Amino acid sequence: MENSPVKTTRTAWVKGQSGNPAGRMPGVERVRQLLKPRSEDLINKAVELALAGDTVALRLCIDRIAPPPRAEFALASIPGIALAGSMGDKARAVLEAVGNAVISPDAAAMLLGALASATKIIESEELVDRIAALEARDRT
Repeated sequence: MENSPVKTTRTAWVKGQSGNPAGRMPGVERVRQLLKPRSEDLINKAVELALAGDTVALRLCIDRIAPPPRAEFALASIPGIALAGSMGDKARAVLEAVGNAVISPDAAAMLLGALASATKIIESEELVDRIAALEARDRT
């Protein structure tokens, strides 16, 4: 790997700088300006259409009145998770908590998803460090 070019990572985003410094697109603001004075009429029309049997309007109205419930999870202490050394041990602790009825299966699924994401991040960081160490070794 002699004389191999060093790859640099370039992104379009600069840390601490908005990805959209110009703000909302002018078209979006224009639509809002046009709709705002007519919002009450539009709401009344949606209700009228819903009452007349328009299923799309009905769904729109119902979703605004009673949005789909979000899963709510009670705080729970999962035995062994804080002391678990590896991500696999943490996952086993989560599954054991489900088996012991400490947390719900839905809560476990969210936690396992978070553990999987954290594992990917850790693996990526470790790979970057290992590649940097190899490149530094090859330069010497």
